[in-house]
Amino acid sequence: MPDFDEIQRYLWGSWRMMNGHADGLDLLDFSEDGFWQSFHAITISLPPLILGWIIFANDIIALQPETGNRFSIMGRVAFVDLAAWVLPLVVLALTARRLGIAKRFSPYVVASNWGTALGAWLMVPATLVRALMPDWPGLTTGFGLLLYGAIMVLTYRLTYVALKKPHTYTAVFFVVLVAGSLFLMILLQSMLGISLPETAVIG
Repeated sequence: MPDFDEIQRYLWGSWRMMNGHADGLDLLDFSEDGFWQSFHAITISLPPLILGWIIFANDIIALQPETGNRFSIMGRVAFVDLAAWVLPLVVLALTARRLGIAKRFSPYVVASNWGTALGAWLMVPATLVRALMPDWPGLTTGFGLLLYGAIMVLTYRLTYVALKKPHTYTAVFFVVLVAGSLFLMILLQSMLGISLPETAVIG
């Protein structure tokens, strides 16, 4: 696992890319070791992810008690989140040459992993608001969607810098990837019996 200074540098590089600065690429490690180490971003993301899993499990139990116990639900939610993180990258690895991004695949994955970790931490305020204000679903949902939208804008910028492709290409790539990840999450949640009603809050 990267040391603390390296993690700081990688997260800062991703943040620079999220703000449209190509020099953020210079702060990331695109070597073979750096590629695999970037998946430690999942470990960095665990605190905010676990908080979200706990709240999700509480919501499921409150609305659908028959779904199972809290730890069982958290395990299923964790599987869905991690699958939605990793599986799209596996599909991308198999199709990168056809998509014309074989040379940009490693930089994209490394930047995307660290950027996803940043996104997980950026969603913490929405998760906390949801936990502290359960009687205000409209407010918490609105805030969560607003923050999620802002993170999507930042993630698109990171994608544009990482791929070094025109906006016309990057926009289609980004929409398909995000839509595919959301579809995978919804499908897996349904298969595992942990789908929340439409009134549930994103987070």
